[in-house]
Amino acid sequence: MGTTRLSAEGAVGRGLSPEIWQAHGFIGGNFYDPSRMGFFFDDFADAQALADGDTMKYAVHNDGGTLGPCADVDLSEGEFGILRFTPQAADNDSLAIQLGGGIGNLVKIDDTAGENGVVAFEARIKTATITTGDLRWFVGLAETGCADDDAIFADNAATFGDTDYIGFMGKEASGVNVIRVFHKASGTQDAEDTGDDIALSTWIKLGFVYDPHAHSTELIKFYVDGAECTNFGDVRCDATDLADDTNFPAGEELTPCINIKGGATVAATDYFDVDWIAVGQGFTGGI
Repeated sequence: MGTTRLSAEGAVGRGLSPEIWQAHGFIGGNFYDPSRMGFFFDDFADAQALADGDTMKYAVHNDGGTLGPCADVDLSEGEFGILRFTPQAADNDSLAIQLGGGIGNLVKIDDTAGENGVVAFEARIKTATITTGDLRWFVGLAETGCADDDAIFADNAATFGDTDYIGFMGKEASGVNVIRVFHKASGTQDAEDTGDDIALSTWIKLGFVYDPHAHSTELIKFYVDGAECTNFGDVRCDATDLADDTNFPAGEELTPCINIKGGATVAATDYFDVDWIAVGQGFTGGI
C-alpha cells in the first residue's frame, strides 16, 4: 500500500517545499513514477570551477570573478554541496549559469489546451551582502542565452535585459527586498515586492508553481521558505497575466538560470551561494 510523504522541509528547512512539489505530484509515496513528470534536482555536490564560456551541463558567464564549489559544510544549516558566485570588486561585473548548456530548454508555462502542464521551480540561496548597491541577482526560469552579461541586468542599475524570464530578483536599489518578476522580450517587466526580505548570510528558499487547474486568480503562486508570499494579491499571476502576450512569457521555452551582477559598491567578499535548484514539468494527460 502506498504511503504519503507529509513533509519535505526537515528541521533545518533544507528540503523541497511540500506546497510546491508534493501537492503537484513531483514527490510522494511509493507509487511515484518519475517517467510521468519531468523533474530535475541539482545539489551541486559534484560542482567544479566554472570558466566563462563553459557549456557542459550549464552555460556559464564569468566576467573574471570566482564561480565554483564552496568548502563550507554546516550540518546545522543542511549544507551538502554549494555553488558560490563571487564577483570581482568592479561595478557591472557579472556571473551566471543556465541549465541546458546554452542551447537546451526544459519547460513552458502555457495556458493552451493540450500544452498546459504544471510547472514548478525552487532554489535555496544565501547572500553575504544585503547592502543596497552591492549586488543584483536573479533566480528563476529564463530563455536560452540568459547566462550572459546583459541578458537579465543591463549595466544601468535601473534597466534590464530584453529577454523572457520569470522568478525572483534582488535589485541594486533595495538590498533586502525579495521581488517577484516576469518579463517577455520586447515587453515591460512586471515586478512586485513579495513582502518578504532576505537576511544576511541566511539560507532562503524561493519557488513558484504554475497550476493550470487552479482558480483563474491564482494560476501561479510564489513561495518564500515554503509559504506563499504574503503580498499574494499582487504577487500571484492570474489568467489576465498569462493572456498578456506582450509582457508575460507564456508559451516561451525556459530553463533554470542564476544571474548575479555587481553594483557600484560591490566587494570581493560579496558572494552569493546556491545550495540547490529544482525544476519540474507536468504533462497533459499525466498526473
